[in-house]
Amino acid sequence: MVNKKTNILHLFSMREDKGLRWSAVLIGLGLVAQVIAIPVVRSVPASKTKKSKMVEVTDTVPSVSYVDSVRFKYFLLEAERQQNADHYDAAFDLLEHCKTIHPYASEVWFMQSVYYSELKNDSLALQCLQKAVQLNPENNGYQERLAQMYISARNFNQAKSVYENIVEKNHDRTDILNILVQLYQQDKEYDKMLWAIERVETIEGISEELTLSKMRIYERKDDKKSAWKALKTLSDEHPNDLNYKVMMGNWLMKNNKRKNAYKIFTKALKEEPDNSFVQSSLYDYYREVGEDSLATKMMDAMLTSKKTESSVKATMLRQLIMENENKGGDSTQVIAVFDRVMRENPQDADMAELKAAYMSLKSFPVDTINQALKHVLTIAPDNAGARLQILQNLWPQKRWDEIIEMCLPAVQYNPDEMAFYYFMGLAYYQKDDQDNALDAFRRGVGEITPQSNKEIVSDFYALMGDILHQKGLEKEAFAAYDSCLQWKADNIGALNNYAYYLSLNDSDLHRAEQMSYKTVKAEPTNATYLDTYAWILYMQERYEEAKIYIDQAVANDSDSVQSAVILDHAGDIYLKVDDTDKALDYWQKALDADAGEDADAITQKIMKYKKEE
Repeated sequence: MVNKKTNILHLFSMREDKGLRWSAVLIGLGLVAQVIAIPVVRSVPASKTKKSKMVEVTDTVPSVSYVDSVRFKYFLLEAERQQNADHYDAAFDLLEHCKTIHPYASEVWFMQSVYYSELKNDSLALQCLQKAVQLNPENNGYQERLAQMYISARNFNQAKSVYENIVEKNHDRTDILNILVQLYQQDKEYDKMLWAIERVETIEGISEELTLSKMRIYERKDDKKSAWKALKTLSDEHPNDLNYKVMMGNWLMKNNKRKNAYKIFTKALKEEPDNSFVQSSLYDYYREVGEDSLATKMMDAMLTSKKTESSVKATMLRQLIMENENKGGDSTQVIAVFDRVMRENPQDADMAELKAAYMSLKSFPVDTINQALKHVLTIAPDNAGARLQILQNLWPQKRWDEIIEMCLPAVQYNPDEMAFYYFMGLAYYQKDDQDNALDAFRRGVGEITPQSNKEIVSDFYALMGDILHQKGLEKEAFAAYDSCLQWKADNIGALNNYAYYLSLNDSDLHRAEQMSYKTVKAEPTNATYLDTYAWILYMQERYEEAKIYIDQAVANDSDSVQSAVILDHAGDIYLKVDDTDKALDYWQKALDADAGEDADAITQKIMKYKKEE
């Protein structure tokens, strides 16, 4: 349940105001949602969900005495107070008491309908709301709520009746008229749809949207004469707007009157040779009549013109690509078109980006795609998408210097894009440049907002923790891990490293074990995670359990050269379970696997326990 407190008493006095606008209705049609606030009902006793006693309503609603009216107002206000305090049982009881004082009070019936709605008792909610409307038929808020309920129940005829009643008394309610248009459409009541739209036109004036709506309705009625008349009227009322004339031409094309359409298009083109709407329509005309060479010529003129909007060019190029793919997908033809467009429009970043996207789609060599993306950046250096695509292409190739070079200007152009700090920090980290990596991650952390991607933020802090620990800043490292886990409690890599570093410090081993166990449950065949868990058990002197997990770690270490750390830990654990020979064998394997700076310590253990034998 939502704990939002709702004051619903203000709805009871709604009469001539606009009430609930049409954009908040039509729940049943899936077009819009309810607006009337519903109070939260946590627990109304079952006995109170029984059908409320209905009262007979006459033309004249009986009044109550002055004393009863005072009592009624007191208990009604107390019901609201209890509701606002989230005491819904008490509020419901008080409403029932209000009805015993004044059973003809519409506001009480309305409030109870809201409660029943929240309790999912739709039949009682509807009955109470119908009674509220009967008692106060002038309240538009009640009427609209009732219509919404009918729509929710998909009782569209009843909803239409209620909305028609509202419009009859409120002639300027265009919001309700628009709802009626949608309801009439359900039953294909085209004449009524036209009536409602014309009422809106009377109030708001003729508009393109309304005229086109009428035209579509006429076409559904197969009344082409009226459809043409509506469109022509719109064009006549806007004699200086060429687009309406072109719309007429498009309508004629749709209705197989190509010659008449062509006359309109050619005349319009003479008036405005660079009008992309006219050009697009002529392009479609040429394609329709099989004049492919003229269509191609028109397409080239549009694509190379500096006056054609980028969105129009993009649409045409997508269509060209689709047609090319259907014919076998000869990318050289499409690239040739892109090149012509780019020669005439060298600063069109959208076209450059679309070309790069097409090259990626057709699996061009990565370096070729990157060059196309870099061209995008020469035009629009703040294009974060193009830059991120280059970084993603460079990353598998481990081109760390190029990645850093690409990120440095990125954080200037897009300082709030955390991904650039992430790539830059990782690249420095891969180069063992801990100071610059840490600086990049800290700058990225400075851009964190509540809306930031929690996965990236968590990784930022995890990597900072790793670097800080490597630099010997243990306190700061653990603080970074804590921040990491606050953003993402199941960051497995961070859980493993944090747990392992705690175990090395022989501190908070219980927490370390809990964190490490999560990693083993998440990835039960991960040798590193199994090794960490085994080592923490070892530090807790739980040697037999440690042996179980270190065996699994060794078995799952599938690298060509096994981990010297895992083998060293295995030796230490086997020593504690009194298997010195096995321990010596593991230590020797650790040395053979290149134990690095641990080699001396491992050698000393081998020498010590061999002598003891």
